[in-house]
Amino acid sequence: MPRKNTSPTKQTQSRSLERGEKLHYTKTMIKKRGRMYWRVIEKPTNVIVKDFFFEKDARSLVRFQNKERVWEVNGGIPHFLCELEPN
Repeated sequence: MPRKNTSPTKQTQSRSLERGEKLHYTKTMIKKRGRMYWRVIEKPTNVIVKDFFFEKDARSLVRFQNKERVWEVNGGIPHFLCELEPN
């Protein structure tokens, strides 16, 4: 069975949404500093929104954002509200 790519995700500059394109949020499990965390990522801009210790917290944020789509008119969550990936 092939191994997953375990290289850290780099925070890149987000791009603007194209016409008809919708935001959606996903959660993935990551390992950071020897601990397991749940990361919420905004797609298609690939912005890291937040890392949570509990899956329940990440799931609630993902469900809320996918249902209400509060930041879609702005093209996504502003970068100053998101977590930055340490170098």
